[in-house]
Amino acid sequence: MEFPSLGKRCSMDVCQQLDILPICCHFCRQSFCKTHFQPFDHLCSSNQDSLPKPSDIPHEMHVCSLPHCSTKELINMPCPFCDLHFCLHHRHQVEHNCSKLEKPVEKMVQTAELVRQIQMRNAGKKSCRGMKSDKLSAKVQLMKLKQNSIGVSELPAEERVHFLVQTPLQANMGVFVSTLWSVGKCIDYIACACKITNFNNITGKPHLNLFTSSGDCLSENMDFTITEMVDREIVFNGQTVILKYIDQ
Repeated sequence: MEFPSLGKRCSMDVCQQLDILPICCHFCRQSFCKTHFQPFDHLCSSNQDSLPKPSDIPHEMHVCSLPHCSTKELINMPCPFCDLHFCLHHRHQVEHNCSKLEKPVEKMVQTAELVRQIQMRNAGKKSCRGMKSDKLSAKVQLMKLKQNSIGVSELPAEERVHFLVQTPLQANMGVFVSTLWSVGKCIDYIACACKITNFNNITGKPHLNLFTSSGDCLSENMDFTITEMVDREIVFNGQTVILKYIDQ
């Protein structure tokens, strides 16, 4: 039902089986399944005198191209993708590990990259007025955060990004992180610094994530770096962020 145009049904009235790779009769040119493709099996409608009798069938046989398979067939059945002949059992791409078979893993990787690009574009969509307001507020707040924030003291000043974090415990804390860190690493560090229980590495448990004061998720992709987000003005140095649990 999902692929109505794929394959053909056996032309034998009593069969009508849907076959993805039907076999065409060389005499009446109709398509049949593997059970009825022989002229004498489907009572071929061509001139009966011209039909070969079972005893007159030529002895030329086609050996399956799959290694370790010695099955022979009377009719050459090439794969429409790699053009090699295979027996009835191995004629489908999956069965003979076809060299032209598209692997679903590659499609998944391409899809994941497309989702990543869409997320980055959508995450950066803000009105000019809202962006300017957030940027100005963060700049004013940054002055205070530089004096009262906690973080890794070894981080160079030019590598630091400061946040005023609202925690699930309803407490506010100034924290600075590295621009080279990923979102996931920032969340882990902030949770540790604020003494918040972190279940992000446990399946089935609520996970922590960062949100803006308006409730927008900063990023669902934990691999984005802070540099990427600052450059795209998704987040600003000195901004207020909310650390909270979300159900998986």
